[in-house]
Amino acid sequence: MIKLESVSKKYGSQTVLDCINFSAGENEFVSIIGKSGVGKTTLLSILAGMVAPDSGKIIFQNRNITKYNEEQLADFRLLNIGIVFQDFKIIASLSVYDNVYLAIHPRKDLSKQTKDEQIRSIISQVGMTHKISQNVDDLSGGEKQRVAIARSLVGNPKLVLADEPTGNLDAKTSASIMELFRKLNKELETTFVIITHDKDIADQTQKKYELTDKGLNVYN
Repeated sequence: MIKLESVSKKYGSQTVLDCINFSAGENEFVSIIGKSGVGKTTLLSILAGMVAPDSGKIIFQNRNITKYNEEQLADFRLLNIGIVFQDFKIIASLSVYDNVYLAIHPRKDLSKQTKDEQIRSIISQVGMTHKISQNVDDLSGGEKQRVAIARSLVGNPKLVLADEPTGNLDAKTSASIMELFRKLNKELETTFVIITHDKDIADQTQKKYELTDKGLNVYN
């Protein structure tokens, strides 16, 4: 589904990623583990089409998106990619419904009724229907992350990228979020790539990569 072929990235004189190869197939549940500073967030940004590699290719469903312009990449992300962040990046003053709505609002190919149906469906699937009208500022950390997950999935993306999605959560809440990811991966047949520094989180995925200053490798 998505592949990186010999991808490298520098910031100034610092090489952040060097000749990285990666693949995640349809409906897979994948993790990339690595210590702070090895380039995990840069790698996620390249997978999402938010940062261009200096060399190498990004192949998504057999399409080379490496040379897409900004407008093409924006459309690509809107239709294909969902992102979950460690710090949620939701708007505290808005309701659960409105936060999820913002992610699907730009879609011109969907009717207002279809958008509403998809919003309510995904909010139900993450277990937040009972708080659909509540402002997210009043929610717990785990509930906020469920809203963020719903937002990432409302447009039926083919790939969800999660950047340290349990980093701000306690152990019990982290376990429930990982259980939710596994459930959604099966029910929605969406590919998930989890970026983490936590081996316990990585061990819960089907395929595991480790990113070090020497490169990216599959590990068991």
